[in-house]
Amino acid sequence: MNPLSAIWQRIPVLVRAVLVGLLVLFFGAGGFFGLLFVVRKLTTSIPSAGGPVFLVVGGLFLWGYWRYLGGAGWPRRTAEARRKNLRAARLPGRVWAWALSGGALAVVGYVALVHVWGRLIRVPPWTSPGLSGYSLLTVLCILLAAAVEAGVVEEAAFRGYMQAPLEKRYGPRVAIAVVSVLFGFVHLANGYHELTWLLPYAIFGAILGTLAYLTNSILPGLVLHATGDAVRFFLTWKLGVLGSNPNQPLIWQSGPDRSFWMNCAVAVIFGFAAVWAYRKLAVVARLESKSS
Repeated sequence: MNPLSAIWQRIPVLVRAVLVGLLVLFFGAGGFFGLLFVVRKLTTSIPSAGGPVFLVVGGLFLWGYWRYLGGAGWPRRTAEARRKNLRAARLPGRVWAWALSGGALAVVGYVALVHVWGRLIRVPPWTSPGLSGYSLLTVLCILLAAAVEAGVVEEAAFRGYMQAPLEKRYGPRVAIAVVSVLFGFVHLANGYHELTWLLPYAIFGAILGTLAYLTNSILPGLVLHATGDAVRFFLTWKLGVLGSNPNQPLIWQSGPDRSFWMNCAVAVIFGFAAVWAYRKLAVVARLESKSS
């Protein structure tokens, strides 16, 4: 073992996992959006080609990124460690069905909880990016590519490279809690207005982190993450803004109304349904693991 490797091994697993996870995140997101900038510059004279070109180029980048994190490429001595940390294991159909069902129930409850949160404190809504001058095809390509990037890069970084080592060292509860909090804080890179979103982002991270732990795979979370972002990006672009209504009074000002209580009810009902589905998923995943 060389001196650098010896020093690295002395660093606590918590610090190593966080640093590696953030490196995976910044390399993936930086490379992807760097390509977006280059493609937009190169296709200035042909705006209608920008979106399709970027969808192809971005897809190729993510394919190579995914392959490398999964163990392909140099150095070969790290291939197995990279494959384990990515933990993109293929899953049986029954596990997929329960994972997506439970995750979907949790996401519905989460959306309702976001609306409740938006009545407790002022939460800035999501706004549409500056895509007004582009064709429908270009916008759809960019939004789809961005949603897939978020699913691939963030799940690989947080629920894969960061959470997997923490689970082995500290157990799933600590690992999911730490990663979910960091998942929320990383979004501050979008601006300090994201401070009010820290709790909702952490809850969303816990939903995906629990899925990754129960299935020992980031694939179900990746599908849910990318699909959810695709829907959110599209609705935000179509509506201009999405989320809490800044003109709607907080419950401290007007008292809880019918809308507030309905969102509370949806959050509780779908939350309990998601817990039941996650419990069922844990049983099915354990049985499938023993039979394989």
